[in-house]
Amino acid sequence: MSRSGRIALAASAVATALVLAGCADTTIGLAEPDRMRSVETPTAAPGDVPASGDDTGGRSGNDTAQRTIVAAVGECLDGDNPGPVECSDEHTVEVTKEGTFGGDLGSTLEGAPPDDSTVFRTVFPQCRDAAAEYLGSTSYDASTLGAWLVWADAEDWRAGHRWYRCGVAQLDGTGRPVERTGSVRGALAEDFDRYRVCSTTRPSAELPRTVPCSEPHLAEAVGVVNAGKADKAIPSEREFNDKARSACGTKVHRFIGADRRDVAPSWRWPDKTNWRIGFTNVTCYAELNQATTGSVRDIGSSPMPN
Repeated sequence: MSRSGRIALAASAVATALVLAGCADTTIGLAEPDRMRSVETPTAAPGDVPASGDDTGGRSGNDTAQRTIVAAVGECLDGDNPGPVECSDEHTVEVTKEGTFGGDLGSTLEGAPPDDSTVFRTVFPQCRDAAAEYLGSTSYDASTLGAWLVWADAEDWRAGHRWYRCGVAQLDGTGRPVERTGSVRGALAEDFDRYRVCSTTRPSAELPRTVPCSEPHLAEAVGVVNAGKADKAIPSEREFNDKARSACGTKVHRFIGADRRDVAPSWRWPDKTNWRIGFTNVTCYAELNQATTGSVRDIGSSPMPN
């Protein structure tokens, strides 16, 4: 019994252009307005393993109180059910941090839990930090792996339970978790390319549409640039561009191994809502003049892959 969600970055509304010598003619930065997904969880089936402790979910049925185990760090979840499953089996989320709502937020005893936006502002920056540590890279916004958040639903809340779990999930092109097997602990430190975002769309024009880099694509994510802290004011469009222009250009050059006129840096930044919940990175892309199959990493001055 839980609620889950992830902030999925949506399409862009603004753009700016400039010229970089030695690269393609334009580089473009785009802001991304908020789109929050939150999913109601079906109730767990009868027969869940009884458990005790501060961070377990609770419910009642047939006049008999039951409690469900909530997964711990390193354990996995399937869908939105908080009960653990073996990570070697199919699952959607791997837990990176355990927590309990406290203070004014946790003392809300009547009715449903706080609204989604309040929960995300309070907890999600911690989930993003936990994801970076767990995955082994602060640049995971350039990968298909993303932070996730699950917390007690209204019935649990009325029963006095205040648990939440941060996790990581492998995301499809719409920002939804996909079924996978095996752990991703340290995965990006070991093999970032395996999870790198490649896009069939140009990030300078619209939201990246993720595909495996072995399929035809027009852009590859090459890294991120941190633009500040969530508890500080969000930078202006000009400040985002000033910060990203040189940094993303450098990252693309290092990724390619040369300056090419058929590859240009582009970048995307968070809007105000996403900024407040911890999305403080600008994501940099190598944007291609033509669709390519296979990564352009370290291609240098060689011909583009077909």
